Amino acid sequence: MSMADFEVRANNILTAIGVSHSRIQQFGYTDDPAEEAVSRIYGMFVTWLTACEESRLGGPFSKVVLSALPSNDDPAWPSFIEPKPSSTLKERASALWGIRVAFTHGDGDLSLISSAANRAYAQDAYKHLPGIAVVGNRVALFPHISHNAIRTIVQLHSVLP
Repeated sequence: MSMADFEVRANNILTAIGVSHSRIQQFGYTDDPAEEAVSRIYGMFVTWLTACEESRLGGPFSKVVLSALPSNDDPAWPSFIEPKPSSTLKERASALWGIRVAFTHGDGDLSLISSAANRAYAQDAYKHLPGIAVVGNRVALFPHISHNAIRTIVQLHSVLP
């Protein structure tokens, strides 16, 4: 990746985080506890990342990413996360999808996800990516989700060109 490409992607990420913050203000969440606001910002960030993959690959994330990935990683695939994660790329991508559904369908509330498969992805996301917790019936995201989320997308780019 050239430095110019890196700068464009970095600016896109900064823009996505800024837009997420604006959306939180727009929807009146500014009086909520700081942890909830942070969780929403990262939920919107992960939503943006998965939407970008849908756009890049030309279809729904669940079809163009999840169904295209094998259950087990190919040992020849490059790993962009060190130390190498114990979860497969498909499990990590499923976690990202679960987060997206949780935040687009119910502000992180698992009970508002109607699809049992999508609810399971969201409930199990903490097993596959650091920076995620399930607190009560809500998915909570923390700042360190961003590194592994971005690196998972980078690996998807190398595996699903």
